Amino acid sequence: MNRSSNKRTTRQLPSAQQVRMAHVCASKVLRPLLRVLLAAGLNRQQLVEVCDKNVRGLTVDAVSAHIKSLPHCDPIERIVAHWVNHPTYLDRGEPMQLRINGKKPSFQSLLQSVAPQSSVTFVLHALERGRVVKVAGNGKVQLLSRFYPTRLHGAVDIELFTKMTIDFLRTLELNILKNPRIGHGLFQRIAHKRNSDASLAPVFNRYVRKQGQLFLETVDEWLVRHQPKRSRAGLRKRVRLGVGIYVINEALR
Repeated sequence: MNRSSNKRTTRQLPSAQQVRMAHVCASKVLRPLLRVLLAAGLNRQQLVEVCDKNVRGLTVDAVSAHIKSLPHCDPIERIVAHWVNHPTYLDRGEPMQLRINGKKPSFQSLLQSVAPQSSVTFVLHALERGRVVKVAGNGKVQLLSRFYPTRLHGAVDIELFTKMTIDFLRTLELNILKNPRIGHGLFQRIAHKRNSDASLAPVFNRYVRKQGQLFLETVDEWLVRHQPKRSRAGLRKRVRLGVGIYVINEALR
């Protein structure tokens, strides 16, 4: 005789490390946003009231995403970028299938060019777990995705969320509060059309995914090509340069 279980499904509590990461994320993300809101006229007490009202209005049980800090993906991102940009690893503009070991072009030589201290076996397994590559029937490594995923095994990377949100907010903050003249700040534009036909939403997603990926790869190639020689790198100030893209699609809200 089967007995029905009376056990209730309980919500898994986040670990102490996850809580610490969320705290760091909140501090970093809110800082530029709050500075803009203060400049817009709100005082500190009003900011507290707005935050408190929104927090009290949240339904915690409705949150279903499993957010945590995923394993650090650098140099994996740089490996993929080198694979899709360097002529040595391209065949008619497309990433080649690479034998695992041996002279150029091989996965081993690719790894040595980007991260010579990394293990071929470790990186290859990491890329396979992320479904970025697979070992084909001929024994060669085939690139499946031209970017490293932000989701892995059902989890979402909170560090990437933090970085992308801060980048966007800091661009707005600089252009609104610090830029002295129009046209001399950071590039910030949107291309959108109100009252678009909802049936275009999935087609639009595919179009932007393809065109956006090509654009980002062009930017990445430019950055790689313009890096100073290593002999001079130690004498120069290092900064982070890049571009971010996001999609506006109200059909999914």
